[in-house]
Amino acid sequence: MMAEQLDRADFLERHYTITELAKAWHMSYNHLREWFSDEPGVIKFGTAKLNKGRKRTNVQLRVPESVARRVYRRRTGKDALAGRNQADNE
Repeated sequence: MMAEQLDRADFLERHYTITELAKAWHMSYNHLREWFSDEPGVIKFGTAKLNKGRKRTNVQLRVPESVARRVYRRRTGKDALAGRNQADNE
C-alpha cells in the first residue's frame, strides 16, 4: 500500500520545462539544460537521432519538482549548509 502511494505521488508531482526553471531561477536555458540532461529522474522525450537535413536533435526534458530541488540544493551548496547546521545542533 505504501509503495503504491509513493508511486502516485511521483506521478502527480509537478514537472517543469527547462524554460520554466530558467525563468524562475534567472539562469540561461542552455546552462540549465546541461545541468539536467543526464540527471536521474528527468523525463526525456523526442528523438536524439539527427534526421536527414536536420542540424540538431529534438529532445525535450521535463524535470520533476523533487529533482529540481535536489539539483538546486547541490549546485547552490545548500546541502553543505544543512549538514553543517545539523552538526552544530548536536
